[in-house]
Amino acid sequence: MTSGFRCPTWISLRFFSFHRLLSLLTSLKSPFAPLKSLALIFGVALILSGCGSGKVRKPENFQELRSLWSTDVGGEINYPASISVASGQIATATTAGLVSVLDVNTGKVVWSAKVKSTVIAGVGFDGERAALVTQDNDLIVLQKGQILWRQKLDAQSFTAPLVAGLRVFVLLADRSVVAFDGQSGKRLWSQSRAGDALVLKQDGVLAPFHNTLLAGFGGRLTGLDSLTGKVLWEAPLANPRGINDLERLVDLVGPVARVGDVVCTRAFQAQIGCVDSNQGRLIWTRPSIGEEGVSADAQMLVTIESNGQILSWNVLNGERLWDRDSFRGHHLTAPLVSAKGIFVGDAAGWVYLLSKKDGATLNRFATGTIRGFASAPAAVDSQHVVMSTKSGYVSQYYTP
Repeated sequence: MTSGFRCPTWISLRFFSFHRLLSLLTSLKSPFAPLKSLALIFGVALILSGCGSGKVRKPENFQELRSLWSTDVGGEINYPASISVASGQIATATTAGLVSVLDVNTGKVVWSAKVKSTVIAGVGFDGERAALVTQDNDLIVLQKGQILWRQKLDAQSFTAPLVAGLRVFVLLADRSVVAFDGQSGKRLWSQSRAGDALVLKQDGVLAPFHNTLLAGFGGRLTGLDSLTGKVLWEAPLANPRGINDLERLVDLVGPVARVGDVVCTRAFQAQIGCVDSNQGRLIWTRPSIGEEGVSADAQMLVTIESNGQILSWNVLNGERLWDRDSFRGHHLTAPLVSAKGIFVGDAAGWVYLLSKKDGATLNRFATGTIRGFASAPAAVDSQHVVMSTKSGYVSQYYTP
């Protein structure tokens, strides 16, 4: 809290506009001299109206939000990107194929490499290997700035590959999952499930759970043995409905939320739900019309509706905790529930930090981009978050 005479930062903008007006009147001929005098009086009053004395207080629901670094990765990111943080590093790739691994503390480039094809899915990263998929249906794995191996896929993929347990897993658009040896690229196994004709061109569900691989097949969350591809269990979150392929589309979308053994996810424009992934048991589902993934902590699950409404649910039973309508009409990223609040970005390039209590805005930060975000917020730890923009910047934000 401070006291004394202060002028807000927007005073400089007022002065600039007034100065332009005064310069214009000065350049005019003498009949406009009275106008110049009036402009001078008006301008001084306008500037002083923004200044005042007394105490300046921060709002009660204020939470500090800082940008620690921002790195230009050398090109646009026009696909639904996924950010993986591993071993103190972040992997990212531009649409044109420039792959970069950044130091998570400084944003400096650790290594980079060029892939001569358009990237449509990525980047999976385990701290050693980075994996992505190109529009030519090539799965490419890189390590220390060099292409380690590549494999031709049987179909397109719009989900970032998962790099885990010395393996690389890929979810394909023909509703199959394929596993490769992380070092050699040898194909190990594949598993497919019947599904509807259409598939979403956005990040699906492919995530690790202990020794189980979680995959989204249509509206079903499926647990696969990561060593063999054997189906261990299936939990139906949503069933296809409607009379045409578009109405029947209920693919699961990422990111998913994990709280202990409970994994929660969204079925596109249909439902949200949570599953006990240790037993493969569906805990609860609720209708929810949205297309972005979800996030949770031990108390709450947060979801974004297609109209920008933000909803909070009890993770254990699906009861509604609160809803927030102040972002209606905004196109928002998937949320991230952190210790300090809920992070979310919008299509205008703003990063918002919201209250976990009721969704009220605690702070916001302008990134300067007008194209919005290529990725959802990803947690580095309880106080640090990273995001990438469509214009090709990766940034870290901090809430002390």
